[in-house]
Amino acid sequence: MLTVSCDNREALNNNDNNNVLTLASLKDSPMMRASAENFWNGDEKVQVSIDNGPAVTFTADPNGNLTPVTPILLQSSSQDISARAWYPASWTFPFDQSGGLQPADFIFASTVTGITISNYADYPLVFRHRTAKVTVNLAAGTDISSLTGAAVAFYGYTSGVADTSDAGDGVITGSGNDLIIPQNSGGNTYTALLIPRDMTGIPFVKVTLEGADYFYTPSAGEADLQQGLAYTYNITVHRTRLEVKVVVENGIDWNDGDEYDVIPSPQ
Repeated sequence: MLTVSCDNREALNNNDNNNVLTLASLKDSPMMRASAENFWNGDEKVQVSIDNGPAVTFTADPNGNLTPVTPILLQSSSQDISARAWYPASWTFPFDQSGGLQPADFIFASTVTGITISNYADYPLVFRHRTAKVTVNLAAGTDISSLTGAAVAFYGYTSGVADTSDAGDGVITGSGNDLIIPQNSGGNTYTALLIPRDMTGIPFVKVTLEGADYFYTPSAGEADLQQGLAYTYNITVHRTRLEVKVVVENGIDWNDGDEYDVIPSPQ
């Protein structure tokens, strides 16, 4: 597909390179809850597989246009291709996200078919997030005068591999088990991007305050983390327990919030 005869190449050059491939992209708005950023900054190096071939590097601009680093010429303006894409090219899950969420963000655009030079803007690659976003809002409760010095951590997978094949659809397979350090996103709010996993029955959120550890263990349906979705927990720390309220957010189907009594254990 990427090779044309000398005569055809000359014809393309004489036609102001009208057959140079450009792709359009967008980030799926409903999935932005799981994103570290809601837009292309420009100059991101996106990997694109054309007709299920080896990945080719494209550069994104702030408008979502994807241009190959090395120009690709199609054989004619009517030639159609398929494409899928992902970003970043090499993704390693960071279990310490205290410095920012962006390194944990992996996005994937499933295969789009029928793309031509003339219709590419109508066939955008739609990038969706393959991690889940979890936020905890802490509040001081009974016999807790201050949250100064509080620390929050999430238990989960500490590494993962994204399947960028056409059949894999960017799904991340997680491995390892340990605490994930979130970003303090302001005040007493803590946020992390996590590899999808059902945390039912597993000590999921750890809150450390004044020398004691408190744990929140979700019941069924409270922390079945799905790719591209966000989950918010309002946690009130009492001296002898945690009060956890699961927030209904942006159409996610949650059971009603509940309270969970957790006895703190000394460090």
